[in-house]
Amino acid sequence: MFVNSPESEPESEFEELHITVQNVGGITDGELTLSPGVTLLSGENASNKSSFLRGLAAVLGGPTPPIKSDADRGRVTLRTDENEYFLELSNENGDPTVTDAERFSDRTDLCELFAALGETNPIRQCLLTDGDVYELLMRPVDTAEIEAEIEQLKARKDRLDERLAELDRSEDRLPTLRTRATTLREDREEIETALREKREEIDEREAETDGNDVLDDLKEKRSERESVRNRIETQREAIRSLEDELEAVREQRDEPGTAESARDVDAVESEIEGLHHQKQQLTSTINALSPIVEMNDQLLDDEREIPEEMKSDEIVAELDPSSRTISCWTCGSTVEREEIAEQVRVVQEIIGEKRQQRETITERVRSLEEEKRQLERRRDERERLAEKERSVEAEIEQREETLSELRDEKAALDDEIESLQADAETLDERDDELLELHGEVSDLEYERGQLENELTELEREIEELEAELKNRDDLEAERESVATRLREQRERIETLERDLVTTFNESMQQVLDVLDYENVERVWIERLAGDSDAPSSTDFELHIVRSSESGAAYEDTVDSLSKSEREVIGLDVAFAGYLVHDVASELPFIVIDAVEMLDADRIRGLLNYFEDHTEYVVAAVLPEEARELEETYPTVSTASFAARS
Repeated sequence: MFVNSPESEPESEFEELHITVQNVGGITDGELTLSPGVTLLSGENASNKSSFLRGLAAVLGGPTPPIKSDADRGRVTLRTDENEYFLELSNENGDPTVTDAERFSDRTDLCELFAALGETNPIRQCLLTDGDVYELLMRPVDTAEIEAEIEQLKARKDRLDERLAELDRSEDRLPTLRTRATTLREDREEIETALREKREEIDEREAETDGNDVLDDLKEKRSERESVRNRIETQREAIRSLEDELEAVREQRDEPGTAESARDVDAVESEIEGLHHQKQQLTSTINALSPIVEMNDQLLDDEREIPEEMKSDEIVAELDPSSRTISCWTCGSTVEREEIAEQVRVVQEIIGEKRQQRETITERVRSLEEEKRQLERRRDERERLAEKERSVEAEIEQREETLSELRDEKAALDDEIESLQADAETLDERDDELLELHGEVSDLEYERGQLENELTELEREIEELEAELKNRDDLEAERESVATRLREQRERIETLERDLVTTFNESMQQVLDVLDYENVERVWIERLAGDSDAPSSTDFELHIVRSSESGAAYEDTVDSLSKSEREVIGLDVAFAGYLVHDVASELPFIVIDAVEMLDADRIRGLLNYFEDHTEYVVAAVLPEEARELEETYPTVSTASFAARS
């Protein structure tokens, strides 16, 4: 294979690549060394330029190439200084099938659309047939997934908006509820005062009259009921306090510093044990090698202590001490002192590496032991909180049972008091005033009970609303986060669309200036925006602006473009996608074929433009263009392909 390279090649952080193609297209065996920059593949038509480039594109991540008609298997290999990528093919019923592969990239869409710019490139074909450019340029972006996420985010935002609106309405109700609760407390206090006054009057009346068993029992039962009512209130307060404590315990349990780690103590202990085993092995190796080094160092440093049977009497050795030979004490063969010294240095380096590895393991063990201690502290704290949670839950359950029993007891006392009240009504008229006072007390106690029930419900409602309002900041933060993500998703596609349009329009103008198409003033894409919530409804419209002989500009149609003009525009549209989708970070290659319609100067201008934006550019050209360009770019002939095909 003939290679003609220019005198100076640009420096690059990249490396030479070695490509071999076997039984692909018309090639039996072909190979090429690819340097950073532009490389030309020169050959006549039907000289397997396209076959080689299709094989290269395939191993990069592009479409599967055809297998040579008389072969059952094919292979393409791309080797760098550090890695090897390959593609193995088999002929299955006349169709090429990939049997094994390790491609340079798994982004087939990027390679097929924007890197492998051969004659069958979909974007180039699209320009020739006036197809849908938008769909091809946006294909790497999963617009359906983005639109689905937009719908999900919209639904979530709507739910959060409704929830926040509910909280606003609840906050507006709170002043009214609090005012009502204050009024109920004041009314209850007035009733409490009235009850105290009535009871004092009853006590005075009963002291002036003879005792009455029914009235005494009634008084006693009312006293008991008052005691039970106080105990009920005490239990309620205790339960509310315990519920607050339980919530605090659960919040503490869920804090990042306390929450359970995905990595447990057993896993850390297992890793520490494995490292200790590795460290013991390294120590054993060091201990085994060290005496060997020490013994050989001693023999080499102090010749007088070398046993006679290990010395050589060669005269040359006397003249050149480094060439003196010694009988190896391990195998008995004769070796030069310098060879032993070199081996000792090698062993010393091995010992140094083993010691460094042992030190690294020691540091890792220290780190793991600290991690283990932290995990144990977290575990102990979780266990303490879990025990506390169980204890509080048990106490709440016990107090709720007690509260239920007290309510039952109060209900029984209510029944007894009602019965005694009925009995008291049959007493002598002299006790009418006393009975009336007892009746007033009963009415006041009933009214107080009603007030307390309403107040309890009202306080519970206020407490729930206040708890919900405490979470409003979190809801507002979540709503803002969702709104931001929604905005980003809506703008994501639009930004890509605008970048594609801007990049193409700018690069196309630069290419037109370089290629010097006389009557084409401008080629540009217009973005026809769709619904903000349905980005896929957007379209790209290609505009051609020509100039007449008089110099007047007018807009023309795509159909009027020459094949050469269409091919150049197709290449530039694909290259705009290459830039906007940042294909170079994944595939720093552009493979160009079928540019016979361009002359050498225009090919040079196009390749120079591409070279500024990627690391490797490979282009197939005819020999006549190659001769004009070989002083500018390394040029590889396909003659060897033809010879072996």
